[in-house]
Amino acid sequence: MQPESNKSLRHYNSFGFDVRAKYFISVKSVDDLAEVLEWSKLNSLSVYILGGGSNTVFTGDIDGLVIHMGITGSRIYSSDDSKITIEVGAGCDWHQLVIDTLKQKHYGLENLAMIPGLAGAAPIQNIGAYGVEVCERLHSVTTFNRHSGEQQTLTNPDCEFGYRHSLFKTARGRDFIITSITLELSRQDSTRVGYKALLDELEQNGITNPTANDVFNSVCAVRASKLPDPKVLGNAGSFFKNPTLESQQLDDLQALCSDIPVYPQQDGRFKVPAAWLIENAGWKGHRSGPVGVHTKQALVLVNHGGGNGQQIAILADDIQHDIKSRYNIELEREPQII
Repeated sequence: MQPESNKSLRHYNSFGFDVRAKYFISVKSVDDLAEVLEWSKLNSLSVYILGGGSNTVFTGDIDGLVIHMGITGSRIYSSDDSKITIEVGAGCDWHQLVIDTLKQKHYGLENLAMIPGLAGAAPIQNIGAYGVEVCERLHSVTTFNRHSGEQQTLTNPDCEFGYRHSLFKTARGRDFIITSITLELSRQDSTRVGYKALLDELEQNGITNPTANDVFNSVCAVRASKLPDPKVLGNAGSFFKNPTLESQQLDDLQALCSDIPVYPQQDGRFKVPAAWLIENAGWKGHRSGPVGVHTKQALVLVNHGGGNGQQIAILADDIQHDIKSRYNIELEREPQII
């Protein structure tokens, strides 16, 4: 395999930033991955693994090798009357996977529709939406160690999942390259619809006993109404995590903002919406030259055209400093800044 030189990554990141990789290659198999990693070692190159580019902010050119994950395909791992376990390649498009499983009457991913990116990135971020996180559906992941070349299967507990967090975001876990994920889905058409925006959409359409397809359609409608299409307006989806507060922190915040929504957590802490804080601070619709904050969703930073990753990073810094100054809350970014 021979990597390409001086490759534009414009079509490989959802902001559409026209940065370049010194070397670039898309791998289609584990053997491809092993071969190109060996090549990178022989040439003393740093390596960056790239999925759909929907959780990445490139602030400049990549002086190394970018490996694009292109391993696709799926197989049934096990099956019985109540559930099915399927393995899918890390390079499969996530939203298409949700569509395909629904068509096959395999349920459980419908709340996670329209999340951009590839399947292999889902456990890294522990993607979640409308009351469901991927860790609730994940059986295991298959990995390739970039240094030892060892292939290893990690169970769900091995992945150390938390809110938008996993082992793969830690120093310990960064040697693991995910090559496939295995999901455990239900054969029963049961749904989870506790999220207010989802309930409102279902009610608006007169649906009182929703099926998984109803949930899928409603999630797609809600997301389309609030979130910009990266193909039209460059963005990385939600840019900041929702803060989780201790009781005293919440008391201090409510003294400043008595009407902020609060969501009690099982561990005794409280989650508050970052979007509410950002909007309440006046950032919604803000524009800094070619980049800005989306007019309909304050969590989304956008590239109106001609912007770059450094400008997005500066805007994110400005928002974080302002929220800290106003509310004494540290907002944490979701995307990687490269």
